[in-house]
Amino acid sequence: MSLSLTLREFLIGWVPAMAVVTVSPPPAPQLSEVALVVVGGVPIPVVTCALGALGIALSRPFARRKEIELGWPLSLSVSAILLIVVQLWIIESRPSWLFAFVVSVGMGFSGYSLIELFGDQVKDFVRDTFSKARSTIGRRPGDQDQ
Repeated sequence: MSLSLTLREFLIGWVPAMAVVTVSPPPAPQLSEVALVVVGGVPIPVVTCALGALGIALSRPFARRKEIELGWPLSLSVSAILLIVVQLWIIESRPSWLFAFVVSVGMGFSGYSLIELFGDQVKDFVRDTFSKARSTIGRRPGDQDQ
């Protein structure tokens, strides 16, 4: 079904509609996008990275006793690993300032536990792989699995 409209009828409906519609301004940039420095073609959110580093640095003195017993060289090594992980996460995912700071504080508190857990899982995986390989090497081609 089609209706034929005259120009006058069209304008009677169209002009009021145009008067009501407004153009919205472009959205404000997120805080994580405010200060970007391009390094090697990769945009780096400077303020977010600084907050991530600050969160790691300020929370490391409050780490668990077991971690403090490692001594300065190993403690600094753990801090460097955590700092690299947080900075890479910030550059890749562009979290907000608050979220980046909170996650980095959490990593500073419990990051060593995370590294220990990851190391234990890798150790178990390697141990299982070698035990399966050892059991496979000892079998002859005609042997049955039990």
